[in-house]
Amino acid sequence: MLADVSQNSSSGKLTQGIEIDSSIKSVIEFIEIHFPEFSKKVKGEISTSEKSLTDKLCKFLNRKDTAYPFYFHHENVENHASGISPQTDIGILSDSEQLIVGDRSYGEFDSFFSMEAKRLPTPGQNREKEYVIGHERPCGGIERFKKEIHGKNLRYAAIIGYIQKENTDYWFIKINNWISELIRSTPSEWKEDDKLRKEQNQINDLDKFTSNNIKCGNGTAEDFIRLFHFWINLTDKELN
Repeated sequence: MLADVSQNSSSGKLTQGIEIDSSIKSVIEFIEIHFPEFSKKVKGEISTSEKSLTDKLCKFLNRKDTAYPFYFHHENVENHASGISPQTDIGILSDSEQLIVGDRSYGEFDSFFSMEAKRLPTPGQNREKEYVIGHERPCGGIERFKKEIHGKNLRYAAIIGYIQKENTDYWFIKINNWISELIRSTPSEWKEDDKLRKEQNQINDLDKFTSNNIKCGNGTAEDFIRLFHFWINLTDKELN
């Protein structure tokens, strides 16, 4: 459940007293346990495409997922009523026909936790900031969750970062600087809470961050999504 979430009107920052639902905790635990092994399997793949890496990741996670009551689905359809529905890179679905997470209900075809993946750096012209925001269309990782293109009915989701150049410290500073620019240019949509925060329990070959991202449509503290950022270093460099 979510509890004691309020907003400081003077600073625009969320005051958090968030109790993470046990179903979400199980997903996070699973990721933290198994991602380092996946990192070793794809180490050195510094030019492999995002789609290929995510396909491998989804297959790897499903092979490991024998004791947990959920499974991973690659390119999960967000809206089954639409023929042009957006797709998240990986949706996590319950083995049960219905799951309650906090104040929300998820059916047998609904993802209760979604993951988007981004390469760092994103290749291609004018795509440098795509982890955060798109150039001419809303294709940024964080942006899509804020605009409810992904995870409209979710309180929790994740972004996977495949580090293929530089290191964790470089991208942490870079991404938060991009968000600072957005706060200055569009303060009605981007806030300090959109920035990544380092988690203390870092794991070898996996860095974890969090952000609380207010959805652009509502803009209140009650209408936000908490993103977990998991980064896998594919280079031969040390993480820090």
